[in-house]
Amino acid sequence: MTVPIPQRRPLKDAATRIAAELEALHARLERLEVGLESVFEHTTRGLEGQTIGMIQEMDMLRQSIGALADYIDHVAGITDGTGLVDTTAAINAVPLRDMAARLSGCDATEAETGHAELF
Repeated sequence: MTVPIPQRRPLKDAATRIAAELEALHARLERLEVGLESVFEHTTRGLEGQTIGMIQEMDMLRQSIGALADYIDHVAGITDGTGLVDTTAAINAVPLRDMAARLSGCDATEAETGHAELF
């Protein structure tokens, strides 16, 4: 497959396409979680701490990708002809506090770190 030569696009169009790609990744991770959950329900052994940590990390990755997709989609919807946007509403819609802080330009280390939940 050949990739078409890059062309100038409106920011709104480019951001909408990025959001769609992130949403597709989010859906794939969600399907993977459901599959793993089924596997773990049928195991006779308990899960090791490292395995649980990896599952929690995957869940955080899924949540982060979903939040980024929503953020970019929101920003794309409010982009005007000048390319400037007020991201306040988009940032307020991000459910992950550390990510919201980074997207707003704040130091994420100032935000409280929450605990990951297992699915």
